[in-house]
Amino acid sequence: MSIQSPQELLLHELHGIEDAESEASQALEEQMEEVENSKLRKLLERRLKQGERLQKEIKRNLQKLNGESEGRENEAARGLIRDSLRLLQEVETPEMKEAVLIAGVQKLEHYCIAVWGTVRAMAEELGVDDLVQTMERAVEEGYELDEELTKLAEARINPSALEAGEGSDEEEEEEEDEDEDEDEDDEEDEDEDEDEGEDKDEDKESGSRQQAKSKPSSSRKSSGGGKQAKGRGGESDLKSREYRDQKGEVHHHTRGYMERRGKK
Repeated sequence: MSIQSPQELLLHELHGIEDAESEASQALEEQMEEVENSKLRKLLERRLKQGERLQKEIKRNLQKLNGESEGRENEAARGLIRDSLRLLQEVETPEMKEAVLIAGVQKLEHYCIAVWGTVRAMAEELGVDDLVQTMERAVEEGYELDEELTKLAEARINPSALEAGEGSDEEEEEEEDEDEDEDEDDEEDEDEDEDEGEDKDEDKESGSRQQAKSKPSSSRKSSGGGKQAKGRGGESDLKSREYRDQKGEVHHHTRGYMERRGKK
């Protein structure tokens, strides 16, 4: 449809308002079920009633201006509604959802206030007094709703959303700390297994050396037997690294393990 006169432009804008209010009402009704804050619910219910009244008044003025329904889709309003609904699906906590819902309603309301003001000025130029009053009332109610939503968001909704977000961050940090602790425990268990394997090898090696030293030498005779070797690091070193397992069997920590334990 080509627009060739101010009256046709006015009709075009009225059709846009009609579609925007219809889409907004449908979206609000769907989201009302998830609203927990009673004050926010009352404000949204009031906006729904205002939207229903505005749609009736728009239709009446369209009939007076001989404006036929052209089924125009208001892409600007629909885009704002789509973005808000998409974001609502991405947030998880009820507090965050309410904060996002308020932001979405206010974005749409700011757009509507601008359109209502434009239509009011056009209707005033064309002498459509009834429509002027309708738009003036819509603008006043829009400003009032926007102000009350801002006060509610700043006083209750946004702080609750921030607290919910901080709680979620703390839970994630705790889970990360638990994962790190589990990894450290696994590493310590691996070190223990490694050390036990080394201890067994050292025990075998020490036992072999002791047996070899305890046998009398064919080339050197001694009334008291051969001198016993102290082994790697001496008996005192082995004694300091000695420990017993749950079965009571004696084992020895590796020197590397003892050095690591000494650094902790």
